[in-house]
Amino acid sequence: MKIAYAFLSICGFLFPVLCFSLHFSHRGEAAWPEFFAAPFATWVISGFTWDLLITAAASTLWMSSEARRLKMPGFHWHFLAIFLVGICFALPTFLFRREAYLANSRNKQQEDIGSQ
Repeated sequence: MKIAYAFLSICGFLFPVLCFSLHFSHRGEAAWPEFFAAPFATWVISGFTWDLLITAAASTLWMSSEARRLKMPGFHWHFLAIFLVGICFALPTFLFRREAYLANSRNKQQEDIGSQ
């Protein structure tokens, strides 16, 4: 699963950043007002926007809870990534790190058992 999460994380970074970069490079001074108006330009786009906002909120709550439960450091980077890039980058990156953290924890437990 780590390979799939890594691939999704890379795509989740590249595609939004590419689209945002093209928007800002082509629109000049109008870029910021359009950037904030576009997500609610039509009813269909508004539906997708609300879907992403609610998904981002639910994912943030789950990632925060899971990071605390596992005592996994670095959650604040994922929270920041949601606002700087998007949930399509933050969630797979969190899942990738979570898999690595769990594998590392299992290895430490096995070493502790073996040394007793």
